Amino acid sequence: MNIKHLYISAGVLAVLAIITSILTRTSSAPLLDERVGSNVVDPANLRDTAKIVVETDGEKITLVNDEEKKAWVLEEKHSLPTSYNRISQLARNVSEAKLQRLVSENPDRIATLGFEGGDRIQFIDKLDNDIVAFGLGKETENGRQFLRFNGEEKAFLVNTTFYIDSNLDSWLEKKLVTFEASDVTAITATMQNGDKLSATRDNADSDWTTDDSLPEKKILNQSSVGQIASKFAGLSFTATADKDGPNVVAARENSHQFDLQLNNGKSYQFKIGRQPEVKIEKEVEKEDENGEKTTEMEEEVVTPEGPVYFFISPSDASDPVNEYMSRSAFEVSSYQFTSLPESLDALISDAPEPVEETPAPLVVPRAEESP
Repeated sequence: MNIKHLYISAGVLAVLAIITSILTRTSSAPLLDERVGSNVVDPANLRDTAKIVVETDGEKITLVNDEEKKAWVLEEKHSLPTSYNRISQLARNVSEAKLQRLVSENPDRIATLGFEGGDRIQFIDKLDNDIVAFGLGKETENGRQFLRFNGEEKAFLVNTTFYIDSNLDSWLEKKLVTFEASDVTAITATMQNGDKLSATRDNADSDWTTDDSLPEKKILNQSSVGQIASKFAGLSFTATADKDGPNVVAARENSHQFDLQLNNGKSYQFKIGRQPEVKIEKEVEKEDENGEKTTEMEEEVVTPEGPVYFFISPSDASDPVNEYMSRSAFEVSSYQFTSLPESLDALISDAPEPVEETPAPLVVPRAEESP
């Protein structure tokens, strides 16, 4: 090979090396997108949100801003009011998320990032246009998550993760009526066993009094009567149920009733109950260690106790709670039921023994001495 050919070969190799170097640098260079480093959505744009749609774990959650009711409601739960804290938490999570980097534009690579079957979030305006809409992929070990905007073949990494509860009831406002125990000025308690008691007070600083006849040497138990007001002032449900379900019907038929009058003129009737446990006695044949057989009577539970439900009837026909009660049943913790009085005995206590007055000692004035 002559010297000319050597120069040509060396030149070709140099060109190939330059090309390889360029390609290598290009393939390792970060992908670019002008949105990297910015928020997933401009927080100011979320002010126009009229509806939020979330899909997670096979559930669809549709949150609607009902301007007539001046409240956010959950379509999938009879348009019951939703928790303001839950919605604001989601909006804050979305508005504070930042696009950290563009991960890939390769469909094959994107397919490995967990978008298939992942959560989806949409914020929609009054004209039914998307303010922002995206799907979520896998979470990383360092607390970040893959994100892909609807209609785009780009996958980003955001600097946070999105936790979305798929339990529909978790999105609801758990308090259906709001008042303070100190607002209650009259209570009528009607227990399942037929016992009934009415008590009133002038204000929160006054003692409860009653015009009802009480057993001899008994008085109102101030604490027990006051606890009724406290129980219902803070009452919140834990879950919803079909209002015509068998456990709900049984709870309505086996309930205590408490009528509460407030100092603003409003009143509420609360019923709270559960399907009672039903037992039967049956003969059971038993055999001892000697093989001798005996027959004994044993109790068998044929219907277990059901969940506890409460029902509210406000005096104001326009009160929204009437609509809520017509759509759903509301479950409450069993403690809210078992801690309420079951009979008159729980609302009265022994009167204090009268204090016998000790007569003052007779003081005989001393006769004055003669001068």
